[in-house]
Amino acid sequence: MANIRVMDPSLANQIAAGEVVERPASVVKELVENALDAQATQIDIEVREGGLQSIRVADNGDGMDEEDAILCFERHATSKIKDQRDLFRIRTLGFRGEALPSIAAVAKIELQTKGKTVAGGIRVCVESGKLVCKEPIARNQGTDITVRDLFYNTPARLKYVKSLQTEFHHISDYVSRMAILHPGVQFRLYHQERLVFQTPGDGQFLHVMAAVYGNEAAKKMIAIQWSNEEYKVTGCIGAPEFNRASRQHMNLYVNGRSIRNFAIQNGILRAYHTRLPIHRYPIVALQIEMDPVLVDPNVHPNKTEVRFSEEGDVVHAITSAVSQALEQKAWIPQADLTKGKGMFLQTNIGHAPGEPRHSPIRTSQQAWTAEQLYGRPKDDREETMQQQSRSVLEQDLKAADTSAVAVIAEEKSGLEQPKEPKDSGTLRLQAIAQVLGMYIVAQDDQAMYIIDQHAAHERVLFETFTKKMQQKGVLKLPLLVPYSYEVRIQDLQLLKEHTDTFEQIGIEFECFGGNSVLVRTVPTIWEGLETQQLVQDTFDELLVQGYMKQPLERIEERIIMKSCKAAIKANRWLSMPEMQALCDQLSRLDNPFSCPHGRPVIIRLTTHELEKQFKRIQ
Repeated sequence: MANIRVMDPSLANQIAAGEVVERPASVVKELVENALDAQATQIDIEVREGGLQSIRVADNGDGMDEEDAILCFERHATSKIKDQRDLFRIRTLGFRGEALPSIAAVAKIELQTKGKTVAGGIRVCVESGKLVCKEPIARNQGTDITVRDLFYNTPARLKYVKSLQTEFHHISDYVSRMAILHPGVQFRLYHQERLVFQTPGDGQFLHVMAAVYGNEAAKKMIAIQWSNEEYKVTGCIGAPEFNRASRQHMNLYVNGRSIRNFAIQNGILRAYHTRLPIHRYPIVALQIEMDPVLVDPNVHPNKTEVRFSEEGDVVHAITSAVSQALEQKAWIPQADLTKGKGMFLQTNIGHAPGEPRHSPIRTSQQAWTAEQLYGRPKDDREETMQQQSRSVLEQDLKAADTSAVAVIAEEKSGLEQPKEPKDSGTLRLQAIAQVLGMYIVAQDDQAMYIIDQHAAHERVLFETFTKKMQQKGVLKLPLLVPYSYEVRIQDLQLLKEHTDTFEQIGIEFECFGGNSVLVRTVPTIWEGLETQQLVQDTFDELLVQGYMKQPLERIEERIIMKSCKAAIKANRWLSMPEMQALCDQLSRLDNPFSCPHGRPVIIRLTTHELEKQFKRIQ
């Protein structure tokens, strides 16, 4: 007796449906893509119970005649692919003819449609993949599809469905992504008969971004128009201050198709390098257009994963486009005073009745005394503590190589006057005061600025160290006593293969019998850090992941660490020349707006905003 037999068609359809219809959002995706392929300019999506009870997608697209309305439920029936050559030049969202048959295999479908060349419409009903009704109807051009009781005949699939709120979240996320890509299409999304999202469909890209992310985020978007011979990148990127906790808001599209690609996302993050806080991600909406021959969307049934013939070139194009856009704009966060309850300053907070009050503000007109600082007469012990604190400050700054930046020094020691800031068109700040031992208040002719002194000094040191490294290359620091490491025999060969890469970042090592490795040099930029542990971490990165970060990225991480350790800390009171020197140093930086960790350095408060708060204007 034969063990191999032909599978029942209904069972085969249910198995195939499992690849295409993973959850209710998959149904919405397939139906919306069909509507877009039909040149619809208005798409309504109505969802009940997270999509499990019903999903309705109505559009005003081209519609279908009776013959097409029947054929569209046949497996692999498509109007998009005619021969093998078309398979490698796909420009439509749907093309395999699996969407409607797969949905019909696990749900009940009612289709109403009318083509633009026929007099009347048609209504078709399909259950479990079988045609159950067909009748003529009167309706306008377009298509209206309702999917009911999803997974009703495959109850085992229901246990993998999440909560109704989670399922609807996936639906709304997809709809918003498609709305961003198609600003000329009006999208309306309903849940339980309530309108929850809509776009105007007026073709204005920023109007869609405002509908998805809000007006404030839309105002902070910067448009991108970038191209070379092979790729064209368009769309917008958000200001670093409008960041999110996940990659979900990095909207990427290739030839009109929404995709998820980890390599491209990392390329965008490299462009935002040191402008974003750690573990924060930008709002991005970017479309990359290329020859369809260079991209294959037919690698997964859901078509969100694509394969590039030259992925490195695609990533480089995206990174270049985003980098150029960021470099053209000064990203200074605007102070938002509207979220608080007012600008009321209570000056006696933290003081006992009758105790002298002092302001935690240092200005150029103030000669600070212990009484002003501590609210009591100065004694010898306090004088000694202040001298020790200043001595420690000088030692820290010498270790940070502040001779190169001339930021902080003894107030009466003949501070080297900073050179005139370059005419960058961004910052020309006059230092006014220091507050709370942490922040410098400065101004120009248009606004007031609050500067985080640690973040500012950290940025100055970072760019100074980086430029020194670029000018002199990665210098190697010989070790008086080489570091010895034990590795697995199978890992030893992998280390040998990457000897040149390690040397590029200043690490020289040699095998020393058995499975021992001797490290003889480390990068000079690591001096003063835990170099032995850093070498171990570098080895582990290669051995665990099978690859290493780019040498410059590896070095840069250590520069950031060194800059952070060397920068002036909170509660270090600065003289006016010291504050002004730091402001002048900022004006000469390539990026004075964020520290190497991505935190803001400067916050801007305009004259207009101040006048509003003090009710000078309405």
